[in-house]
Amino acid sequence: MIAEQDNRILSDMAYNVDRKKVDVPLKKGNIIKNKNLSQNYKVIKVEDNSKNGMQAMAVAPIDKHGKVDTTEVIIAYAGTNFSDTKDRATDLQTVIQGNKKLDLSPMHPIKESKIDGQAISAQKFADEVKAKYSNSVITTTGHSLGEYLALMIAAENKWRNIGFNGPDPSDVLTNEAKKWIKANPGMLTNYRNRGDAIGNFGGNGTGAEIKVSMEMGTHLNPVDYHQLSNWAFDKNGKLKIPNNEYNQEAIIQQAERYVMTEYISKLYDLEIMQKKFQASGGGISTNEQIYLDDSRALTAVETAMAEFKAVTAYVIKVYQEGMDKVEKIWKETLQEARRVGDMLTESEILVELENVGCTEKLLVIEPCEAYQKKINKVKQMGTQFDHLSNEIKQSIEALKQKDHELAQQLG
Repeated sequence: MIAEQDNRILSDMAYNVDRKKVDVPLKKGNIIKNKNLSQNYKVIKVEDNSKNGMQAMAVAPIDKHGKVDTTEVIIAYAGTNFSDTKDRATDLQTVIQGNKKLDLSPMHPIKESKIDGQAISAQKFADEVKAKYSNSVITTTGHSLGEYLALMIAAENKWRNIGFNGPDPSDVLTNEAKKWIKANPGMLTNYRNRGDAIGNFGGNGTGAEIKVSMEMGTHLNPVDYHQLSNWAFDKNGKLKIPNNEYNQEAIIQQAERYVMTEYISKLYDLEIMQKKFQASGGGISTNEQIYLDDSRALTAVETAMAEFKAVTAYVIKVYQEGMDKVEKIWKETLQEARRVGDMLTESEILVELENVGCTEKLLVIEPCEAYQKKINKVKQMGTQFDHLSNEIKQSIEALKQKDHELAQQLG
C-alpha cells in the first residue's frame, strides 16, 4: 500500500497538471521523482479539462527493476487554483451548494450554455482509468478541492482514499455510496488541520475525517492552516500526529486506518490466490474454497483484534491514569490533614477524615477495584480474539495437511 507521505507528494504534484499554473505541465509518460517518495512513479494518464478546470493524473509505482507496476494505481486530483475562475465556481456551486452538475453560463462565452462540472469530469476520468486497469487496485488522493473530489470518487467506486484538508462531499454522494461508507469504516481518510476553516467545511458525513491539532497558534492567516506543507511524516512515510491532549482520538483513528490498510492488503492477496486456483484446474475445489473462506475469516478476525487492541490500549491507559490519580489525591489529602491537624495522632486524623466521608477505601480501594475489573474485562476480550484466530489457523493447517495438492499450490 502507498505510504501517506507519497499520497501527500502526489496530491501536491497533481497541481502541476494545470497548464495555467506551471510552464511545463505534467504529461503522460513523465516520471515523478522526489527524495521523500518511497519510490518513483510514472504518469500513466492525465487530464487538464479546459471547460471546467478539473485536473487529475493517474500514476503507478516503478519497481526496483525499473518496470511500471500497475498492481496499484493512484488517481490524484488537483485542488483549487485560486486564479482560475472555473475552480472558484466549483468551490461555490459544487462544494458549498452541493450541486454535482455545474452551470458555468455566467463565465462561459456561449450564453446560457451548460457543461459538466468537475465532479462529473472527475468520475469520467476514474471510469477511463478503471476500464484500462481493470485488474489494478485503484486508490485516490488529493488536497483541498482535490480531496473533495477524491473522497467522492473513492466512495462511489468503493476504493480506498488518503488525502488532506478536503471539504466533505457527503451531500453529493449517492445512497449506495453512503451505504458502502457505513459498511466499510476506515476506507476513507481525510487528514484535517483543526484550525483550517477551508478544509473543515461540510462537516464529516463520510466519517473520513482525522482532525489534528497542529499546534500552530491562533494568529495566522486562515489560509496558512490549509497548506499541504504543514504535514510532517516519519521515516516510514507515516503522518506524524503531535502527542497532545486534543490529538488522542486522532492517534487512535490513525491506528485503526492502518489496521484497515492491512486488512485490504490481505484480502487482495486472497483474491490473487483465488485467481491462481481457478487457473490451475478450471474451477475451485471444495478444499480450495474452504481455505479461501477460512483465510478471509482469519483476516477479518485479525483485523478486528488489531483494531480492538489499538482502541483498548488507550482505554486501559486512561483507566490506569485514573487509578494513579486517586492514589495521588489520597496522599495529598493525608498530607494536608497532617499539616492542619499536627496536634492529632495518625489514628485521630483518619477518624476525622472518615467523619466527612473521606477514607482510603472510598477514595482509592473501591475506585481502583472498579478500574481493575474494567481492565481485566478488556484484556479478556482480547484473549477471546486470540483464541478465535488460533482456531482458524489450526483449521487452515489441518486442511493443508489433508490436501497435499493444495499445500503445493500454496508454495
